[in-house]
Order: sequence, then structure tokens, then C-alpha cells
Amino acid sequence: MSRLIHVSVAGLLVLFVAAAAAAAPSAPRLLGCDGKTLLRPPGLVVLSCADANSEIRGTQWLTWGRSSASGITTFGVNLCTPTCAGSNMTFFAHSRVRLLDPKRTRLGLLFSRAVVTYMQHGHAKTFTAYPPTRPRPTQ
Repeated sequence: MSRLIHVSVAGLLVLFVAAAAAAAPSAPRLLGCDGKTLLRPPGLVVLSCADANSEIRGTQWLTWGRSSASGITTFGVNLCTPTCAGSNMTFFAHSRVRLLDPKRTRLGLLFSRAVVTYMQHGHAKTFTAYPPTRPRPTQ
């Protein structure tokens, strides 16, 4: 009899955890330049869709919650030296990225700000990007 009760309690616990997970709102995502929503993207993510002048790649996400996400990444940015058109992307390994300010959209909850901290010539620099929160219109 005690074995039957133990199995029933375990079964109820599994059902309760599954129901709580289903009822919990989904985690915020990033909107890619292609209009797809991304959850913990490990590959290339362009942060500046208009000019592709900033990106993260190979990110190891340490946290991904309802209000923010953080990770270690390789940050690429066009430093625009001497001009944006005349320079290439510069990459900074072991940079820190934070995704912030989720906004409710028709695509769900999307992060609307990315803050990247990277080291350049021994000095910590901060770059803030505002990833899109709605898909670009099709042309």
C-alpha cells in the first residue's frame, strides 16, 4: 500500500511540475535580422541589422531569464577607422554580453537592448546595441 501511495505522489509531482512549466510565460528571445526569434543562440547574431556593424558569435550563455541574459562571447564591431566604409570588423574574444529590457511584441517577449563589454588596448569599453523587436518589412 505504501508503494502505491509513493508512486501516486511522484506522479502528481510530475504533473504539477509540468503544469507549472506550461503556465510559466516563455523566456524572452532575440530577434534575428532574418525575422526569426532566437533563444540562447550559439552562432552568429548581428546586433546592428541596418549596417551589420556589430555582432556576437560563439556565445556561451551563462544565464537566460525573464529580465536579462548574460554570457561570454566574441564581439565583432566595425570601429570605423578611418571611415566605416573603409574599415573591417575587429573581433574581441572573451567579451561579456548582457541582453536587457524585454518588450512584449506580436512575436512574444523580445530583448530590446544588448550591452557588450570588451577590452581594447587594456581598457574596458562598452558598446550598446538595440536589436530589432519587430521584423523588417519584406520588399
